[in-house]
Formats: sequence, C-alpha cells, structure tokens
Amino acid sequence: MGSPHTVLVVDELPEVDTIAGTVSQRERLTAESVTSSDGALARLSEREFDAVVAEIRPPTIDGLDLLDTIRIDQGRDLPVVIFTSESEADIAIEALNRDADRYVRKQGDLRAKTEELADVLLSEIESYQQRRQRELFGEIVEELDDPVVYQNLDGEFEVVNRAVAEYANRPKSELIGADEYAFMDEQAADAIEAKKDRVIDEETALTYEVRPSFPEAGTRWFSTLRYPHYDGNGQVDGTVAICRDVSELKHKEQALRRERDRLEEFASFVSHDLRNPLDAASARLELLGENCESPHIEDIETNLEHMEQLVTDLLSLAQQGDVVGSVEPVALQAAVERAWENTETDNVGLHVEGDPVVRADPDRITTLLENLFQNADQHSDGDVTVVVGELENGFFVADNGPGIPPDERDTVFESGYSTDKRGTGFGLAIVRQIVEAHGWAIAIADSEYGGARFEITGVEAVEP
Repeated sequence: MGSPHTVLVVDELPEVDTIAGTVSQRERLTAESVTSSDGALARLSEREFDAVVAEIRPPTIDGLDLLDTIRIDQGRDLPVVIFTSESEADIAIEALNRDADRYVRKQGDLRAKTEELADVLLSEIESYQQRRQRELFGEIVEELDDPVVYQNLDGEFEVVNRAVAEYANRPKSELIGADEYAFMDEQAADAIEAKKDRVIDEETALTYEVRPSFPEAGTRWFSTLRYPHYDGNGQVDGTVAICRDVSELKHKEQALRRERDRLEEFASFVSHDLRNPLDAASARLELLGENCESPHIEDIETNLEHMEQLVTDLLSLAQQGDVVGSVEPVALQAAVERAWENTETDNVGLHVEGDPVVRADPDRITTLLENLFQNADQHSDGDVTVVVGELENGFFVADNGPGIPPDERDTVFESGYSTDKRGTGFGLAIVRQIVEAHGWAIAIADSEYGGARFEITGVEAVEP
C-alpha cells in the first residue's frame, strides 16, 4: 500500500498529543506534533509533510498567520486543515478565504472529532496528490506533438495537451470538463466512448484506429493507445489516451493499393494479351520451318525468344512492387543455391564466401540474385565466375567479366537499359527495385577479380 501520509499537527499541550496519537492510529496516516507556529515552520524547513493541521490560539499558535506563511511566503500548496475550538463563523470564512483547504471544529468529544479530522485529512491528501499527478502529467505531455488526454470515469477531460486543443480549435480551458462529443462528429465520438468503456470494464490497454471529423482540421485518421489510469488506492479512476495522426500513412496506403491494382491489371495484360500472340507466332513459325527452308526463320525465332524474355522480365518488374512481403531470417548461401538452380547460365561458375543470415523477403532476395547471375552471364563472352560474399553491413556479388565503366554505373539500373543484345534491360531494374523495397542500398564497384562488383548494404544481419 506504500508509505503512510505524514501529517504535522500544530497545537498546544495536552491536546496535541491526543490529536497526533489518534491520527496515527488511522491506516495510511502518521502524525508528528509541535506546540508553536515557529516550531511548525522549523519542522517544515527540515522535511516534507503531506498535510498540516493547525489550531488558532494566538499568540503561541496563529493558524491563519501560519497558513499565510505556507501559502504566500513559501509558495506551498500542500493541504492545510484548520482544527480549532473557535466557533465564530467569521473565523471559518476568513480561514477558507485565506486558502485553507478545510475548517473543522473541535466542539464535543475530542477523540471523535479527531477521527472525523482523519477522514478529512485522507480525503484532502489524496485529492491533492491526484491533482499534483495530473498537473505533472499535463506538464510532461504538453510538449508532445501527439494529442494526449486523461479522462475521468465520466469521460470528462481533466488533462489535455496543446495538440488536442489545436485539433479541436478550442482553448484548453474550454475542453476541461468536456468530452470528445464537444468537437468531433458523433459517430467517431461513439466509437471512442465504446473503447473507453471497455478499457475501464476490463482494465486492459487497447490499440485502435478512429477517423474523426473536426470543424477546422477536417477528417483525420488516428491510431490510439488507451490504457486505464489508477488512483492512489489502486482503483481505476479514468483512462489515458495517446493518439498518433496517421492520415499521411493512410493516404500512402490507399495510393499503394491503387498502384498495386494497376500493376495487377498490367501484369494480367502482359501475362495473357501479350503472351498468347507470341505463343501463336512461335507455333506458326515451327510449322513454317517444317514446310520450307529460309535463313530468316532462325532470326525470327531469336527475336520471338527475345520478346518472350522481355515479357517475362516486364512481368517480373511489375510484380515486384515497392514494398516487401514477409521479412524473416534468410541464410544467404541457401538463397544463392536456390537462385543458382533457377538461373539458366551457359558459361558461369559460382563461389560463395561465408554464410551470413540476413533479414529479407526470401522470394525476392532469390529473384535479386537470379538477375545478378543472369547479368554476369549475358555480359561475358566466355567463361565467367561469380563470387557471393559477406560485407560488414550486407553482401556483394562480384564477377571476373568485363566490368561496368564508371560513366555507365548510374544508368545500368534504368528500365530498358542494356549494352548486350541478349539482355532485355530489365534485370538490373528489378534488382534495384528489390533493394529499395527492403530499404537497402546498392552500388557498383570494380571487382578484385577484374569484373563488376555489386555491393548491397544496409542489410540487417541476424545471429545464426
């Protein structure tokens, strides 16, 4: 339950001992006593107290002067309760006007009245501490760019930061005591209220999205984390919500979906509307070759095969997209072996140095390697060896072929660019797209073996 609240009792003997003793018997309270205003100020300078109880008996004890010293001279706002035998109504009014938190009369049985005082002290101390917590919470969240609120069990705002006021287009002072219905559309407010009720009933944190409309800011998307808030007794007294404006992200997601739909439509066109006439032309060319001999047939066949490869690469480029799917640990050597099996190479040998494990989309890293292997094969006139190895923050693919001149290294990744008539110009464009989709970087350097060296960096390594 934590440490008890410490109360300083300021009164004359013998009452002060009775009051302090009775207060200390109450759970979560302990009391110290002094018999003068000067003694009280000395104790307050020595340590922190959670509340002060003061009598009004000048000149030894003047609770009102002590109250002024605490409030004005020391600038402290801890609870101060006047507990006095004075019965005049004017004194009670003056005490409250001078910022006393409560005024309790002693008339009657002192022990019974002190037990009543203990109830008052617990209430005032806990209210004060909750208020201070809310003030501290408000000071912390005020500097945050994201909207943050604390709402009580009735859903009323007790703390809002500047960002909330900006979206609501209202001063913070007007929002305290209000709720979300005051500045957003009813449908969104209903959805938020249902989430608040669930957080309170189940005492669980929830993450959800809501799309409110504001009078000035228009419609926005928010991703919200809402969790229960507890008072000093461990009871739920409201909820705290931290909101993140994800409108830009939502717009990008919608644009990506539209782009994906267009790519799927294009891929369907490439796969069917282009391939079908190519297949028909190849079939008729085969029949033509059976019926006549012509030196042009072989050239036509070569061109048709090139067109088939163009369609395949174009389809692959369209299907890659700008984002990756499932990212998981991938052993580079296993990906190299898969890519090697899928690659038709005539005069290429392979050597692998090391076996790092990296985080990647396994299908797309395989496609990346396939295209680099094919590139090495297509741009070599004779036998060529490809080496795949580990870098400090990625991996490389190098060969001992003719290499790539420095003035062409920025253009080889462009779609359709090729220096070899056997290539389609899409292979390295596909490589670049896969690299960028992962958030990696690619650069071309001279290979230590005499050819080209493709360095893929920014790759996250995983312990094997």
